[in-house]
Amino acid sequence: MVMGGGSVPRARSHPDRLRDATGRAVEESARTNTDQAGTDEATTGQQRAQFLAAVSHELRTPLTSIISFSELLRGEAGGLSPDGVRFLDIIERNADRLLRLIDDVLMLNRIEAGGLPLDLTEIELPELAADAVKSAAPAAARSGVTVSLDAGEGPLVTADPRRIAQVLDNLIGNAVKFSHVDGPVRVRLRHADDTWRIDVSDTGIGIPPEEAARLFGPFVRASNARIAGLPGTGLGLAIVKLLVEMHDGYVTVDSVLNQGTTVSVFLPVHQNAAAR
Repeated sequence: MVMGGGSVPRARSHPDRLRDATGRAVEESARTNTDQAGTDEATTGQQRAQFLAAVSHELRTPLTSIISFSELLRGEAGGLSPDGVRFLDIIERNADRLLRLIDDVLMLNRIEAGGLPLDLTEIELPELAADAVKSAAPAAARSGVTVSLDAGEGPLVTADPRRIAQVLDNLIGNAVKFSHVDGPVRVRLRHADDTWRIDVSDTGIGIPPEEAARLFGPFVRASNARIAGLPGTGLGLAIVKLLVEMHDGYVTVDSVLNQGTTVSVFLPVHQNAAAR
C-alpha cells in the first residue's frame, strides 16, 4: 500500500546485492594486499640490512688482519726485494680499497635504515673546509693535482661536523681522482640568503650528460670512469646526497664531458635536523 501518494522504494535485486558484496570483497582484498606488500617490503628491507651488516662484519675481520700484517711487513721492508715491496704496495692498496667499500656499504645501510643520528652543533664551515683541503693535499700532490680553497665569510651553520667533513672529503677526493695531471681542484664557499653554497670543481674527464642525473644513486658510476679503469664503488655521491639531505640541504651537479665537473652543496644555516 502507498501512503500519502509517495512511491514505494524499489527492492534491491539479487544481482545488485551481489555486485555490492563483490565490490566490498575486492576493496578489502586490495587493502589486504597493499598492507601485505608494505609489510613484505619492510621485512625485506630489514633482512637486507641484517645481511649487509653480517657480510660486512665477516669481510672486515680478515681484511683488518691483512692490513695489520702488511704494516708489520712494511716495517721489515729492508729485507724485501724490490718486487716484494711492489707486491706489498698492491696488497695494501687493494685491502684499503675493500675496507673503504665495506665502510661505505655500512654507512649507506645505516643512513637508509635511519640509524645514523646527527650530533648537531654550530660550526665554522670555512674552517671545516680548510681542514678538508689540508687533509686532501698530500694525496692530491702524489697525483699531480693542486687543491685550493676560496672561502667567503658567513654565519655559523648548525650541522654535524663529522658528517659535513665526510661530505667534503668525498667530494674533494672524487675531484682529485677524476682530474688530469696538473689539473686544479677548486673548493669555493659562499653565503647568501641564509644558505651556504659549497662548490667543488675539477677540470677532469667530466660526466656524459645523459648520466649526470643518475650519479647520486647507489653503486652508479659514470661510463667513462669505468672505461678509464678509475677505481671507485659508486657509493660516494649517494652518501653525500643522503648526508646533505639529513641537514635539510640538497646537492646538484654541473658537468661538461672532457672539461670538468662542479658538484654544489646547499646547506641552510638554520634547519630542522635538530628534530631528528
